[in-house]
Amino acid sequence: MGFNEVVKLSDGEMKCYASGSQDESTPAVIVIQEIFGVNANIRATTDRLAAAGFRAVAPDLFWRLRPGVVLDPEQPDARAEAMQLAQRYGDDIDQGIADLAVLVAALRERHSKVGMVGYCLGGRVAFLGWLRLDVDAAVSYYGVGIAPLLEDMDAPEKPLLMHLGADDPLNPPQVQGAIAERLAREAQADVRVYEGAGHAFARLAASTYVESAAKPADEATYQFLQTHLG
Repeated sequence: MGFNEVVKLSDGEMKCYASGSQDESTPAVIVIQEIFGVNANIRATTDRLAAAGFRAVAPDLFWRLRPGVVLDPEQPDARAEAMQLAQRYGDDIDQGIADLAVLVAALRERHSKVGMVGYCLGGRVAFLGWLRLDVDAAVSYYGVGIAPLLEDMDAPEKPLLMHLGADDPLNPPQVQGAIAERLAREAQADVRVYEGAGHAFARLAASTYVESAAKPADEATYQFLQTHLG
């Protein structure tokens, strides 16, 4: 199933894949994609969150660059295209965050609380959402480019859960240490590192999937969201 919801912005429309109850008492969770777009993995992740009792919405981050990007991370030629899109998105990250602010506001009009969960590129965006957006809680899975954001960080009081793979080449030990050291000063932040797991260890139906890390990380995520959004 493709996109089934639209967020109207001042200069266009950002399509989303959404799943779950639209009842006002149901908390909403924004699912932030990896660099490969709102693909089968992200849609499945969205459906799982919906099954756990949330209104889950996955926006098309790259809509300003190339709407409807769907790439398969198992295909070698997809990575170069995905990396280029991610770089261009990152070059104008303020615009991307502004787009998400509109989505947060739209969800707040109906739902009791709003959270955010992101993976890879989305893990960085979710961390930025924790810092800058009106969300009640945020979860970052193996977010890339987190360390530079720690400098002069003014941490909000809302809760953050971060998952990192101990063997993630995009978050080597020194980066993990810097993240853990800085966030240890924030009582509302919880950083968890999983041994034997690399990058994208929670990507569903993928060669990178590591059940021994993904299962407890996902269980912790659902419990965290239920606690802080329920």
